[in-house]
Amino acid sequence: MKITVFLISCILMVSVCPGADSVPVFHVDAKDRTGREIGTALGSLIIAEFPDIEEKIDRYLKSYVSQSQFNYMIRRRLDAIRDSIDKRYTDEVFSMISLLVHSDRDRLGDGHLSLNEFWFFQLIPDIGRQGSCSGFGVFGECSASGTPVVGRNLDWTTDEALRSIQAITVYEYGKSVLVNIGFAGYLGVISGFNDRGLFAAHLDSPLGLPYPDPPEGRHSAVFDIRKALETAGSVSDAGRILSRSLYPFSHNVLLADKRDIQVLEHPQGETGRLRTWSSPLRIDISWDKPFQIAVVNFFALRGFSNNVSETRVWNRFKALANFSKNNKAYVSDVMNIVLDTKTLLFREKIFSERTVQSLVFTPEDGKLYLYTVPVSGIHSAHPILKEVKDLIPDSEERIAGWNGNEKNALMIFLLVIIVPAVALIYYKWEVRLKKEVKTDEDAV
Repeated sequence: MKITVFLISCILMVSVCPGADSVPVFHVDAKDRTGREIGTALGSLIIAEFPDIEEKIDRYLKSYVSQSQFNYMIRRRLDAIRDSIDKRYTDEVFSMISLLVHSDRDRLGDGHLSLNEFWFFQLIPDIGRQGSCSGFGVFGECSASGTPVVGRNLDWTTDEALRSIQAITVYEYGKSVLVNIGFAGYLGVISGFNDRGLFAAHLDSPLGLPYPDPPEGRHSAVFDIRKALETAGSVSDAGRILSRSLYPFSHNVLLADKRDIQVLEHPQGETGRLRTWSSPLRIDISWDKPFQIAVVNFFALRGFSNNVSETRVWNRFKALANFSKNNKAYVSDVMNIVLDTKTLLFREKIFSERTVQSLVFTPEDGKLYLYTVPVSGIHSAHPILKEVKDLIPDSEERIAGWNGNEKNALMIFLLVIIVPAVALIYYKWEVRLKKEVKTDEDAV
């Protein structure tokens, strides 16, 4: 019986696997499940891995924003965005709230979360801004494989609490899979990809103007990115989905698929436009890099108003993007660019002290290479991007509706039924053998 319980426990733990540098990977069986059911399943996995996650998120919010700023954003911004989020996602959030929230008061730093505090955590990129991020990609004749290689750095304001709950969430929908790279309990997508090779990453793009309180009906960029990854398979499809909505904050979305890499530039309150490597740019910058593209925290397309003139990171990318059909880029080359810290000729570096996560993704084979900052916030002297394996279940199994959790269920069933049966047979055989031995001894 003890062996049976031990084996069952081991199988149940397969849903949470170690990732890069021990970042947990939560696999959620989302096939034919409602948002409420998905939220409950994911919340249970997260609590088992991070029993103090409520206190950690609360501590992070306390370090990120003052109580008065929080109160203002909740009052003037939250509902205007939250009401436009797809019901599946709000149901998922509310299921998580039922598990994680234990306070009815908005008081940052009290060790507990309220409903508004958890929603604020979900919508920080939409209502509270974040730090500077960047990305780069190479494809076509400049790629050694002939297929895209895309990288991005997430440069967020963090504290020890948030850094300690970095995680990857894998939603397995049966015939499709979404991989969300970020933090435990964070349900929108700031970096992610799907099983069709579509990659998307959210980057801030301030206009240098005060952030206006949004009118009703503005969308959440991070939840719309998630929707795009769940429904689209190409840059063009994702661009159509994301460009038609109006958002409260100006932002960029780095998009890649198995053929192309583009950037969706989306000013607040306007429709977005896709930028390719050859698109006309604003007159104060240039980019003569065929089949290579970079994105920083401003709009590069000609015609978009932009009061931000800081171009140092852009120029650094431009200096490093020296690939051509005679000097093709490998995955390691893109890794070196996103991990760039050399500043002999430039005052700005791409990989900075604020970088929380650095990743490289290859859409053709679905490989993810990830670096996560240590909990201390102090980078290694030589950071390395490591491959995170086993994120996408085998396609034939998914097409057949045979995902990992169903395997687990069958294995548990077999263990519960077969192991005790075998044990009973063995016990009876052992008793019978002892009787036969005793009979022989009596005869002697």
